[in-house]
Amino acid sequence: MSGAIVIGLLGAGVVLLAVLTVSMHARLGTSLLLPVGVVAVLQPLNGIRPFHSTAVGDLALVALAAVCLPLLPRLRMPPQVLVVFTGVLLLTAGGFLGTMADGSWDETGAMLRFLIGAPVVMGLLSVLDPSPRAASYLALMYAAGAAISSLGAMAGRTSSYFQRAMGFSEHQMHLALAAMFGSVVAVGWFVSTRDRRARLAAAVLFVVCGYGGLLTGSRSALLGTMAALGYLALLGRWPAIRAAFALGVAGAVALVVAMPFMPQGSTVFRLLGRGELSGHVDLSNADHVQKARDAIEEIGRHPWTGLGFDQGLDAHNLLLESANVGGVLGVLGFLTIWGTIGTLLVRQLVLGVRREDALRASVLAALAGYFVLGMLENIIWDRHLWFFITLALFALPPTRADARDPGRDDAPTNRFVGASPGASGGAQARRVSA
Repeated sequence: MSGAIVIGLLGAGVVLLAVLTVSMHARLGTSLLLPVGVVAVLQPLNGIRPFHSTAVGDLALVALAAVCLPLLPRLRMPPQVLVVFTGVLLLTAGGFLGTMADGSWDETGAMLRFLIGAPVVMGLLSVLDPSPRAASYLALMYAAGAAISSLGAMAGRTSSYFQRAMGFSEHQMHLALAAMFGSVVAVGWFVSTRDRRARLAAAVLFVVCGYGGLLTGSRSALLGTMAALGYLALLGRWPAIRAAFALGVAGAVALVVAMPFMPQGSTVFRLLGRGELSGHVDLSNADHVQKARDAIEEIGRHPWTGLGFDQGLDAHNLLLESANVGGVLGVLGFLTIWGTIGTLLVRQLVLGVRREDALRASVLAALAGYFVLGMLENIIWDRHLWFFITLALFALPPTRADARDPGRDDAPTNRFVGASPGASGGAQARRVSA
């Protein structure tokens, strides 16, 4: 891809970032979030590597860690973040135990990728301690980064052999995951706002991320997106279900129209098993089944300890990978993480949320989509994934059963990276003001 195209796409992303910032700034009333927002934008762009294996998102996290170091005594985690963090530590301990049992200490790359990807990212965001509104803003910034990567996919950054787009991501599955998150958050933003310009920006964000996700050829990401959007429809009760049905019909028609212009490796062709590359789909299906069988066999040989950080990533399934990485501790970590997230999803669905909190609800809903994707792919600990997961845990909206208190940011957590305009003086004193 030429430098001019890259610069143009990055420029378009900056414009989108500016629109998001302006639309959210009045409600957040803080400037400290802006540099953290830039860090969030860079997370999905892990294919831009100015220093060989170091992505721009890695550099941004290093800079963020330097800023957070003096604030380390402020490290406090809300209960839902703490429980998930405990699950991450269990999985980490299992990975080290498996590495010791397997003797694979030379796999430092996979080890560092896990440590930076999960516990370090969760710790950094916990030091910043964003309020739910701030966390939803950062999720929108992440979605802006996913849109930039999707624009790169549209401009032709594609694997020539598979004809599957990767955009500015490291791999097509990373773009598929980020685009899925961006699409779901865009829907939540559209529902939560009544501002026409913000709704237009949300619609553009949804179309760009949705189309970018289709260009990756990932069927699991499409299933995950449908699961997350279906969850949002149920969350909105009958009016949202009817709107989702109409949107689904319109989307199907749009896909039929756009299909002739899509590459043979796109999701629609792979899902229908059509086109010149249909043989690749059969090979991919067989490969996934074989890897699951291999993982089950390996787990049977090392049920207690697993195989460590690197050898355990063959299963294309979150549960099997957790068992293969860390044995019993890995499974306990998996159950702790997803038991907590599942409980939050069920509580949110049963009690319901208000329309104005749909953006915050959509960040958690996107994790339901990731769970579906994770049952079929081997994305388990990448830093941009855990950046978003942690934001979802901080962005929890109040349910209809929760009392509303504007001075506490209407949320289960009440500490903040910056001060909300309606925050009380005492609340502001406990927060890092801009």
